[in-house]
Amino acid sequence: MSENLISTNETRMRMVDLEYEGLNEEDFKSKIKQMYIEEYGNEMNANIEIFQSSAFDVPEIKDSGYDGTAVHFYSEKEGINELYVISQGTQDVKDWEYNIKAMFAGLDSSQAEATNLFTEEVINCVETKSELSVIGLSHSLAHNNNTTAHLAFDTFDKVYSFNGAQTNYYQLYYADPEFAEELNKNFSLPTYDENAIYNLDPTKLEAFAKDYYADKADNIHQVISLDDPLYAVSGTRGFFTLGEVDYIDTNPDYPGLRRVFDDIPDHVIQDFQALAIQYTTASQEGGLDAAIYDILGVDMELVRQFKDENVIKVYATKQSEWDTMIRNLNDKVPELLSHIQTITNNADVIFGRLEDAGYITGKQKEILVTEITQIEKALVAIQTTIEENVEIRDNGKFFAQLGGDAESVLNIFIYIYSIRKSLDTLNEEDFLEILNRIGDSHGILELLESLSGGKKSYIGPDMILTATSGKKEIRVNMSAALQMYQQGSSVLQEKETEIVQFSKTIEMEIMDAYKDERRKVIQKINDMEGSPRLYHHLLAKHGLFPTFTKKITSIRVHEVLYPLEQADLHQEIHTLRESVEKARLQIEGYRKAIESLFDEDERISKQFDLMRGV
Repeated sequence: MSENLISTNETRMRMVDLEYEGLNEEDFKSKIKQMYIEEYGNEMNANIEIFQSSAFDVPEIKDSGYDGTAVHFYSEKEGINELYVISQGTQDVKDWEYNIKAMFAGLDSSQAEATNLFTEEVINCVETKSELSVIGLSHSLAHNNNTTAHLAFDTFDKVYSFNGAQTNYYQLYYADPEFAEELNKNFSLPTYDENAIYNLDPTKLEAFAKDYYADKADNIHQVISLDDPLYAVSGTRGFFTLGEVDYIDTNPDYPGLRRVFDDIPDHVIQDFQALAIQYTTASQEGGLDAAIYDILGVDMELVRQFKDENVIKVYATKQSEWDTMIRNLNDKVPELLSHIQTITNNADVIFGRLEDAGYITGKQKEILVTEITQIEKALVAIQTTIEENVEIRDNGKFFAQLGGDAESVLNIFIYIYSIRKSLDTLNEEDFLEILNRIGDSHGILELLESLSGGKKSYIGPDMILTATSGKKEIRVNMSAALQMYQQGSSVLQEKETEIVQFSKTIEMEIMDAYKDERRKVIQKINDMEGSPRLYHHLLAKHGLFPTFTKKITSIRVHEVLYPLEQADLHQEIHTLRESVEKARLQIEGYRKAIESLFDEDERISKQFDLMRGV
């Protein structure tokens, strides 16, 4: 079974990137149709259905943190029946937590299971007569989800991924019972010990997994940037790469992080990444204070009160908050200190490799090592202070406890501000720029831009076509041009409709109202002239009844009904129509100017024509 509608990596990448935009159903369909016209120069001859994972009330999907969109293309006439399941990459804290549990530890496959469940739900909603082709599209964490679902549950016919987090043979051991059974048999593992797999030689384990899934690997296709940070850690124990892989150097100015991390022990990389993920996700949600609270359990607002107000007063009135902070520190500092010490013990190797690769300068390396070492010292001091505070509290003497708490408050206050100062330094623009540079190489857009070739290239998600005029090259953003033409034509069409409606309204509301009032007046005149006696009472003002004897015997009205004046808006309506026509000439002129840059066989004119129907 092979799909024939979406046939290029560029289009697949743009569809995956489109899923991140959170568009409503109609806008999603419109964008897909435009994208298809841009990429293939033809109209999409298929109906489109959109399904969101959030629309399905399935606990296993919702609770896992999985997000995805399924796009169904169907045309009985054209023989098209294809379902593309776009699983979303890492987006929030729940996803990053899953990254650590699933990809590094191999302990969780809930999102892969949710991928399979979502796909099954959508297939049940799709009513077609022909055979359905199911294709997985993914980026980042979503490759792990789609590939694991494909290997363990036969979810997809084909999988296409971009800068994907590779699947993990430990994860598959728990997700795929048949794989686990064969592996246990091959390596004579005791079935009562689920952790026995971690004692196997990773090289032999990887070779077995690749051989076991070899047939399914033929349907996995990947494009990976050599500069992608996920690719850098894909050599870590547990990861293995399957399928056809096209490696691309998307940032030739740097050698890629894979060389940096290849010789660094797995546990060091895992601790480094775990700390970076926790800090990054927390700070993105609420800034540096949020990161400190998430990592240490310290409320910086409470710490500032100790700094700005009377210490004894704050201590006396905030006793429960202080106690909570101490307990949080007692719980969180040991694990955090362990991660930090792993990094400081390997700081020269980690940051030395980053310096050698050109990601940081010698001065930046020195700052990084210094500040992380300072954080380690502060954490050690906090841990010691807490231990001493607990011993004093255990004595049960009130004044000793009060004095111990006061000293602890002052010391912990100093240490926390020391950590805050170091994090401020690490949060400066120079270091954020480094993270952004590395992060760009993980995204889809840098990868898409690197696929540029010939006259076609990409800037962000937009397609660029290059024309030649003499010795000059002219680059045209076709995505923007087609969208502007489509939206402009649509707006003008709406204006024309409004003008027609306005003209009809004038006719109905003004002219018809005048005619109606004129008719009423003439009707009244006719009534008075035809039945004059009915109006005898009008003479009452000339005398008193019953002695008043005058009578009306005849009424003749000499009417003069003037035509409606100052209600002719034909000129105004003509002016409105002229403005629309002027705007249309400008849009068409813009279109012709672009078409003139390219040869007729490049189908630019046809693309503009097709956009009218999008």
